[in-house]
Amino acid sequence: MPYLPILPTWVAINGADDPTPTGLQDIRTGQTVYGGALNLGDYFDMTEKEANGNSDTDTGTLHAGRYRRVQVDSGATAANVKTGTIGLMVAGGQPQLNLVTSYDKGIVGAHPVVFLNSITPGNYGFVQELGIATVLCGSSIQKASPASGDLLEMTTAGVVDDKTTQTVNQATIGLALAPPIANTLIIAQLNLPVLQG
Repeated sequence: MPYLPILPTWVAINGADDPTPTGLQDIRTGQTVYGGALNLGDYFDMTEKEANGNSDTDTGTLHAGRYRRVQVDSGATAANVKTGTIGLMVAGGQPQLNLVTSYDKGIVGAHPVVFLNSITPGNYGFVQELGIATVLCGSSIQKASPASGDLLEMTTAGVVDDKTTQTVNQATIGLALAPPIANTLIIAQLNLPVLQG
């Protein structure tokens, strides 16, 4: 389904970890209930005010950008699917924009997205693919004096690093809007390709 100006959801965007693509499940059978107009692949743009208002602030505050309903591949590494880590398109097989996996199982540079919260592998939730996102810095930062405006690259386990050499490559996700600090969530401007699907 294309761009949705109205989002039918029953939880905060960064609180979704659903066993069904619609977010609705029959309480007796556990089967998917189709209805409510929420489907796998739905994407939508939110202003800063809308994103803030659709945030589970215990998990974090969302910012202006584009969000997509996806399924996390059942083979994803659960520990790498959490707030601020980078997810990628699944390696091998038919490319699918609406099926993402943890960084360690994906194709580096292929449809990078930011996980908004922990999502159980095999379940459904939302990711961010454009705009101002919260990303998780790795346990060490390569650059001696990290600063706002530096290029950020995705690295092992889906965390980001501020590399000493600032060159755009397939691992670049955007610009730091706050100085990168080890093991810290920071905000970044995503500079990723726009993909339809």
